[in-house]
Amino acid sequence: MIIGHLGALSWWRSMVSAEGLRCKRCAGSDYARSGMVRGHQRYRCRTCGCHFTDTPLRGKPPAMKALAVLLYGMGGMSFSMIVRVLGVSDVAVLKWVRAEAAALPEPEVPVAAVTVEVDEMWHFIKKSLPSCGCGVPMTWISGAPWPGCWVGVMMRPAAGSSTRLA
Repeated sequence: MIIGHLGALSWWRSMVSAEGLRCKRCAGSDYARSGMVRGHQRYRCRTCGCHFTDTPLRGKPPAMKALAVLLYGMGGMSFSMIVRVLGVSDVAVLKWVRAEAAALPEPEVPVAAVTVEVDEMWHFIKKSLPSCGCGVPMTWISGAPWPGCWVGVMMRPAAGSSTRLA
């Protein structure tokens, strides 16, 4: 009777291993049953001694997280639209995007920025009205913080500075 029980146990163990039950620490397939926990069979890995159960992993799959980050970053979707499409919380999507942003390397910003003076609309219509722009020459500063990105800022000259080109 004991031999028949051991034969059934080894058959059961081979069937569970074929389905993919493995240790969650070392991914070993050599384990023994070790009681019950919250209604689930508990196993003990014979390789590393870790106790584990045959329950699904917590959290969302990495593919879903990557899709959410791509939809936000490159697809231009809002957080609320991603939440509706994937069926997750907005806080989860925000955490996924922030985690990916923190993992990115710091962009290299060139020190030199080109400064160009731009005349406002009053120069072309030969008037200096307050309704036509701001009525004074503006300073345009442009630069490329990283390859493929261009930034331009238009501002009034500082009060103590000259508006003439050097």
